[in-house]
Amino acid sequence: MSIIVTYINKNGIVHASDSNLSKDGSPAGEGQKTFPIKHLNAALTVAGCYSVGGTPMNEWMNNIIELHSKRGGTLLEDFAEYLRKLLEVNMIPSEKQMGCMVHIAGYVKDNDKSHPEFWFIRNIHGIDQNTGEYTNIDSIFEKSEDFLSKFSSKTELVQWLNNGNYQVYGNGFASGRIGFFTLMPYLNNLFNQIWQVPNWKFRGPKTVEETESLVKLYIQSINTLFAISDYSTAYIGGEVQSYCIHAV
Repeated sequence: MSIIVTYINKNGIVHASDSNLSKDGSPAGEGQKTFPIKHLNAALTVAGCYSVGGTPMNEWMNNIIELHSKRGGTLLEDFAEYLRKLLEVNMIPSEKQMGCMVHIAGYVKDNDKSHPEFWFIRNIHGIDQNTGEYTNIDSIFEKSEDFLSKFSSKTELVQWLNNGNYQVYGNGFASGRIGFFTLMPYLNNLFNQIWQVPNWKFRGPKTVEETESLVKLYIQSINTLFAISDYSTAYIGGEVQSYCIHAV
């Protein structure tokens, strides 16, 4: 499967993922799961099936991003819908049965300002509340905007971010995903204790690059758990991929 994470705070957006690929429960090397969308000041991450119509995901997704750029697309929502339709049309039934999830996040221009948006594309429509496993996987891809839509206005969004709040989205292999969200608060509490020691010069992140370092650490911790587990293969692991976008 994978683990994919999108982290949004006042400094910017961090996209991150692991690299490991598997097939039929066996290792299948590593592959690109984090993709910049530079013409939209955005990026995306992919979990689940790693091919579209038989074409490896890294090749297919980079081609789609390039094609959208050449078409002159400027809106993140338009790209999300463009990608949703292409996945629904081009994925063959056996690929759809494996499930596919895409995080898309970036900054969208609004007159003289910009705001972050997070779009989620998937053909997985449920989660078992007891096991955390994904359910209701079918041939229909849907999309939703799950960040900006939380706020009654863009002013409220800006105030929320400026107050030091942040939002984290994560998807992927159940035990890795749940482990990530279990581990992160413990690490944050530990770091906060260290940062508050008066005579030490450690501190919390002040830039999106420093936030990126922490996100990569969280994922590397999950990678380590899989490396010393009894799973038949490391469903999550390999190099941690990341891409950060400065707040604008």
